Amino acid sequence: MKLLLKSVKILIYSVLLVSACALTVFAHDRTDHGQYKYHWHYNFPSQQAHQAVRKNATDLTPAEKTAFVKAIKTLKTIIPAGSKVSIYDQFVAIHLGATRLIHNHKGHSDGSVQELAHENAAFFPWHREYIRRFEQALQAVDPTVSLPYWDLTDPKALDVIFNDDFLGSNGQGVTIKIPNQGNFTGGAVQSGAFSAANGWVMNPVLNIDPDTNISLGTSLVRFLRLPPASDYPLPKKDIERALALNNYSLFRPALEGFISVDEQGKITPGGFIHNYIHGLVGGVEIDASRTPIKFKPLGTMSNIPSSPYDPVFWLHHANIDRLWAEWQDNGHQGSDFYPADGQPYGHNLKDRMWPWDGGMSTPKATALGDLVSLLPNFDSDDLVRPIDVLNHRKLGYTYETFEKKAGREFYLWHKFFHMWHKF
Repeated sequence: MKLLLKSVKILIYSVLLVSACALTVFAHDRTDHGQYKYHWHYNFPSQQAHQAVRKNATDLTPAEKTAFVKAIKTLKTIIPAGSKVSIYDQFVAIHLGATRLIHNHKGHSDGSVQELAHENAAFFPWHREYIRRFEQALQAVDPTVSLPYWDLTDPKALDVIFNDDFLGSNGQGVTIKIPNQGNFTGGAVQSGAFSAANGWVMNPVLNIDPDTNISLGTSLVRFLRLPPASDYPLPKKDIERALALNNYSLFRPALEGFISVDEQGKITPGGFIHNYIHGLVGGVEIDASRTPIKFKPLGTMSNIPSSPYDPVFWLHHANIDRLWAEWQDNGHQGSDFYPADGQPYGHNLKDRMWPWDGGMSTPKATALGDLVSLLPNFDSDDLVRPIDVLNHRKLGYTYETFEKKAGREFYLWHKFFHMWHKF
C-alpha cells in the first residue's frame, strides 16, 4: 500500500487545476500595446499609480493581513447593478466558464468545449491577467493592498496562512481513514473570516462537481495534508529543476505540475508543484480499484470550478506567476519564449484570450443554471492576448524577491565602484 501511495503521489492528475476570472469594474485594451485604460463602473475610490509590490505571505504584518482579508470580503458583499451575484462570485463564474469554453467565431465554431486556462500554453498568461485584475479590484477597495504570494518551499507558510488571524484553519467535522496511514480530519472551515458563520457563503450554482454537475454546497471545505498530498514544504530542488528548463513547452507543464523533469532530462508524468498544492489544501480521495486510478477532489481548492472560492487560491497563483517571472528574467524574456502557433485557439501568442476577446467565445452553461447570466459584462474593446502580458512590470506590479535582488545588486555595484576609485 505504501508503494501504491508513493506512486500515486506522482500521478495526482489535474483534477487539481485552477483557473481564471475577470471583472467588470475595469476593462482595458492592450492589443495596441498601450497602457491600461480603466473604465470604472462602480463607486470605488481611485487607484494609486505606483507599482504594486507583492510580498511573501510570511512577511505580512498583522495590519496587512487584516487589510487583505477585509478587501476580499468587501468584494464578496458588493453586487454590481444588474448582476445576480457579487464581484467575487463573478470571478468564480468566469473561472468556471474558462473550463467550459465554446468557440463560436469564424474558423473556430465546431461547438467543442475547450479548456482555456489550463493544460496548455496560456496557463501562465491567462492567470497573470486574471490575478492582476483581482488584485486591482482589491486595490479599488483599499489602495494599500497587494496580492501576497505563498512560497511553497517556506516551512513557516502553512502555519501563517492557515490561521484564524489570516485565511482560516483546516476544515472540521469529517474524518477519513486511510489504510496504513491513519485518520485524517477535514471538512467545512468552522472559524476565521472565511467560515460560513462569519459570512463566507459560496453560491451553490457556482460550487459544483465538474463530473456530476451536482452542487457542493455553500461552505469552504479543506482537507489539509490528506495523503497522498501530504508532504510539505516542497523541496527547493523541485522548483529549481523546473526553472532550469529552457524550453517553454517543458517548463509550462513542469511548473503547472503535469510532469517532473530530472537532471538527466527524464520526464515523469504525475501531479507536482501547482497541481500538487491544490490537492494539499483541498484533499484528494483515491480509488485504486479502478483503471485508470480515479481521483476525487474533496475540498474547494482541489475542485476545478470552485477553487477560487478558497482565498488561498490567489496566494498560490501569485507564487506561480512569480516563478514564471523569475524564469523570464533568467534569460527567457519576450515572445521568443512563448509559442507563436501550433496551440489550441486562445493559447497562441497573438490569440485573444476569453473573456477578454470581444465576445468571440462563449462558455457552456452549467446544468444548475445559466452561467452566462452570472458573468460580468465586458467591453467590446477589452482585448488581451498572451503577447500583451509577457512583461509583468509593465502591468504595474513586481515581487518583493525582485526588489531585494535589485537592492543587493546595487549594493555590490556601489561597493565595487568605491573600491575601484581607491586605486
